[in-house]
Amino acid sequence: MACDFFSNLAPALAAGYLRLVGATSHWETEGFEPTGEILRRGRPVIFAFWHNRFILMPYYYRYKLGRNRIAVMVSQSRDGGIVEGFLNRYRFRTVRGSSSRGGKKAMIALLRLLGENWDAAVTPDGPRGPRYRVQDGIISLASVSGLPIVPVSAAASLRYVFRRSWDHFRLPLPGSRIWMVFEEPLSVERKLTEPARQHCRKLLRRRLRRADLRAEELAGIRP
Repeated sequence: MACDFFSNLAPALAAGYLRLVGATSHWETEGFEPTGEILRRGRPVIFAFWHNRFILMPYYYRYKLGRNRIAVMVSQSRDGGIVEGFLNRYRFRTVRGSSSRGGKKAMIALLRLLGENWDAAVTPDGPRGPRYRVQDGIISLASVSGLPIVPVSAAASLRYVFRRSWDHFRLPLPGSRIWMVFEEPLSVERKLTEPARQHCRKLLRRRLRRADLRAEELAGIRP
């Protein structure tokens, strides 16, 4: 019963904390223009960001971009249930599944929503890692849908890093300077050979890590 109480309370606490961080921080963006042009044309995109930088993305998408038509892939674990409750407070759609469980069903659901002009969001190294390793699912999603992957990263000048977690989760603190950095959208061919698929995974990882380093540089975080 205590676990159920925590599972019900945690999404509200997380959403409230993120509102505090969002309202007290100064937000900056770099590299958004190519992605903005795609969105202005009414075309959906697939946002990609690492699991350890997930927390800032809902606030930015909802309140800085002014959008809420997005479907987010969430694992079927207990922690995934908490994340789902958190995202529901932003009125986002959630699709339950991951590379380890329910992935095929989740992929079909995301493809349907993308076809209905929803954006999608995937953490390519989630939900269990390894950290900063791109799993194949997001590449398949882009290939089948024909839609671009948008690599994006975030860094807060004030943060706490959970070094004991597998992803080294980064918790932004109130009063930060927050930088959102977008990399060039990645187009994936519809018919992929295995070498081409591996190349896409490497290219996405490279762009995401480049965005990480740039966001942290702009936020004044030393390597």
